[in-house]
Amino acid sequence: DTHMSTASLSAAAAATAAPPAPLPVPPPPAGSASAEVPVQHASRPIVVGSCAYWRGKEAEESKSHEWTVYVRAASPDEDPGLFIKRVVFQLHPTITPSTRTVEAPPFEVTEQGWGEFEVGIKVYYHGGERAVDFSHLLKLYPEAEVAGSPARELSIDRPVVAEKREISRDEPR
Repeated sequence: DTHMSTASLSAAAAATAAPPAPLPVPPPPAGSASAEVPVQHASRPIVVGSCAYWRGKEAEESKSHEWTVYVRAASPDEDPGLFIKRVVFQLHPTITPSTRTVEAPPFEVTEQGWGEFEVGIKVYYHGGERAVDFSHLLKLYPEAEVAGSPARELSIDRPVVAEKREISRDEPR
C-alpha cells in the first residue's frame, strides 16, 4: 500500500510527457444559483469517484498516472455547492499534504502517482457540523472488461473511471 506523488511536474518532465487533462467533473448547470439555499435535511444522492490517466512510457515511474478523486451531485443538473459545505480528502500518507480540504465546487483533488490506495472522504453539509464518511479505492489500472479475459492495455487515451453512487444523510447536528 505504498504510493509516491508530487503536486507538479518538473520542467523537464513537462517537456517530455504532457498528460491529457483528466475527465472533467460535470459543471453546475448554466444559470444555477451559487448562493446557499436552505437545505431540506433528507437523503442526498452523490457520486464519489475517480478518473485516472496513464501518462505514457516517457513518464517517470513514480508519476505514471495523473488522477482526480471527486465528490459530485448525482444529477449533472444539480450544483453540489448548494448542499455540500466542504469535502475533506484523506490521501495516502506519502502525498504531501495528505489531507486536502475543498471548500467549494468542484469538490476534487488532482495529483500524480503510481499506486492505488483507499481515499478517506468526509462530506460536510450546510446546516450540519458532523461529517458523513465515505471511502473510495483510487483505481489506476484497467480491469478485464469480460470476466476471465485479460485486462485491457494501458492507454493514454482511455481513462480508468471508478464511480459509486452514494446516498448520504445531511442531518444537522
